[in-house]
Amino acid sequence: MKEEEMDLIEMQDEEGNVLKFEHLLTFEVDDEFYVAFTPIEKMEEFDVGEVLIMRIKEDEDGDVYLPIETEAELDELWEIFQQLYYEEEPEEE
Repeated sequence: MKEEEMDLIEMQDEEGNVLKFEHLLTFEVDDEFYVAFTPIEKMEEFDVGEVLIMRIKEDEDGDVYLPIETEAELDELWEIFQQLYYEEEPEEE
């Protein structure tokens, strides 16, 4: 898929480098919002196709993406993401 056709999220790392990700899904669990995305090119820490899930919080500058703090929470969110992302489209009659 061409970069122009993707729903891109750009973030900066600690050194100020711009990192580009494809947005896959935003979802809500227990009044918290989460975003799932994947890098569009290989990065030092992440491979293309690897799915990252982060919590969304709002501050005065807009949305802030925060890491998931526990393995148990990440496992639960991964299951929910898979159900939502891979659920089949209803068949048209």
